[in-house]
Amino acid sequence: KAEANFFKRYLPRAAPDSIKLVGDATAGSAGVEAMLDIEYMPAMGALIETEFWGFTGKSPNSPITITDEPFLTWLYTVGNTTDDDVPMVFSTSYGEDETIEVPTDYSARINAEFLKCAGRGISILFASGDSGAASAAYGGCPNDQFTPTWPAGSPYVTAVGGTTGAALPESAWSGSSGGFSNNFATPSWQADAVATFFATGGQPDSSYYNTSGRGYPDIAAQAVDYPVVIGGDLTLSVAGTSCASPTSGGIIGLLNDARLAAGKTTLGFLNPLLYTNPDALTDVTKGTQAGCGTTKQEFGFEAVEGWDAVTGLGSLNYERLLDVVMALP
Repeated sequence: KAEANFFKRYLPRAAPDSIKLVGDATAGSAGVEAMLDIEYMPAMGALIETEFWGFTGKSPNSPITITDEPFLTWLYTVGNTTDDDVPMVFSTSYGEDETIEVPTDYSARINAEFLKCAGRGISILFASGDSGAASAAYGGCPNDQFTPTWPAGSPYVTAVGGTTGAALPESAWSGSSGGFSNNFATPSWQADAVATFFATGGQPDSSYYNTSGRGYPDIAAQAVDYPVVIGGDLTLSVAGTSCASPTSGGIIGLLNDARLAAGKTTLGFLNPLLYTNPDALTDVTKGTQAGCGTTKQEFGFEAVEGWDAVTGLGSLNYERLLDVVMALP
């Protein structure tokens, strides 16, 4: 198996005994996206039980059906899985253009399921996307508007952007998608951070985005130069927020594990906790997001001190976050 070769080569001590498969899209040869999750979430969350969930299907009414994912099928399965059996952290690396591809009634229905997960203590992370401020489906900026992504732009998930650089603090990765939702307003737990971001200045003209929308990403992680083993022993170097999300998910799994060992509950919906404790993350203050691919708006948002629409609050610091979460009831 590819994952066995990955752990044998890079991290033998963290090799899982097995990875449980759930869903109707878990047979045959796994693609790069699947292997990223299978290899890096257990690598970061060493020795924590890990599962891979995969489903076939498409979201409704989309003109770009090839990029759509069966989020509602997945979430129904979560809802029908007992608390004893359901994973407490999910990382997902798929997404779509919010306004162009996703019907609002469909996204509202999925948000209801995200809320149910939060109530059960389940944390949901989504990769923010790899197209900077532009449309992933069409390229550029249709109607001279930055294109937010879904479900990363949902106010009920933790969106993970991308960074680059071997030394801390990292820099923003130019492909890291981020911005402001056109469908969902700025949540109360994020309002101060977003207001400070706008007050700092130096960002693209507000005509390109919705200044009252939910800002994303929430956090970030390294997004380049990930060795991924697929097809037995073939190793590829992969980049993207698809790398950053399972990396962050593994860290959240470790935090949950520490709390459970102390007789406490899992963390559930992460964002209010993260925005209340920004010092528990490593702030990313340099780097610029790719824009529309034209000279009219070549660049997107810029990383600044505090929250920004490229790297969120920054990258997770396990030791600092451990102190924070262990102090909670």
